[in-house]
Amino acid sequence: MMNRARLYLPLAGFVIPTVVIGYGFVIPRSCIAGVNELTLGFATTILGAVFTYVAGLRTALSEMQGATCSKPPLRIRLSRWVNRQAAHPRGLFGRFLGWNWTRETAAVNAATLDLLSIEPESRVLELGCGPGVTLREAARRASRGSVVGLDVSNLMIATSRRCNRTGIREGRVEVRKADADDLTLEAEAFDRIYSVHCIYFWNDPDRVFGQLAAALRPGGRLVLAFRPEGPSVPARFRDPSYHFYVPEDVIARLATVGLSSEVSKQSDDVVWIVAERP
Repeated sequence: MMNRARLYLPLAGFVIPTVVIGYGFVIPRSCIAGVNELTLGFATTILGAVFTYVAGLRTALSEMQGATCSKPPLRIRLSRWVNRQAAHPRGLFGRFLGWNWTRETAAVNAATLDLLSIEPESRVLELGCGPGVTLREAARRASRGSVVGLDVSNLMIATSRRCNRTGIREGRVEVRKADADDLTLEAEAFDRIYSVHCIYFWNDPDRVFGQLAAALRPGGRLVLAFRPEGPSVPARFRDPSYHFYVPEDVIARLATVGLSSEVSKQSDDVVWIVAERP
């Protein structure tokens, strides 16, 4: 209270002497008395100065208080920045993420490909191909087929193309940019579809599931690998960049687009859901 009162001292230092000198000396000595244009104008000037000062002070205090209260700690701001990079890698740190993912998720990716049961003639789609290492392995398994990798990041597309340059040159591998809201996939174009650790970043998962189901051939298989919602989700992932799902929710969503699915495999922090189109 005392600190805020001090903010009004400059105003008091202006108003009090002005009123005393104006109404106590200047106006009386000018032989002006009563209410007239001069006294009203003088009063209006003082009141205008008071209102302007108070309004400016309140605005400044409000902005200072808002900045102090709304700005999160550095640790949280750093975590959010890293999460945004995970959703859309770019720059030097994006390169580091791509390098790290090839090691950090190698076991999850290998298990995903095993569950897909890729055949030599299979046509395979990876949604969120990242640095392209898993896509290259899928192309090796589909030795007489073809594979397509999609990603939202220009950096990851370029990295994946370098990783798969031999397959691209042979015409068996294609890597292209795609928006999850519109994957631009041909109907019944793929025998196998998979996505690892990408479902968190889809703005409209039901729309994505619908597009994947339409692109899957009858008898085709879809495998999703992700960290499920639960107490094992680290606090650093709890921000708008990520959205986690319980397996039962994903299975129900897949059923609405005509895919029968089940939890096929689960570890401490990853679940694999295998879906098939009848």
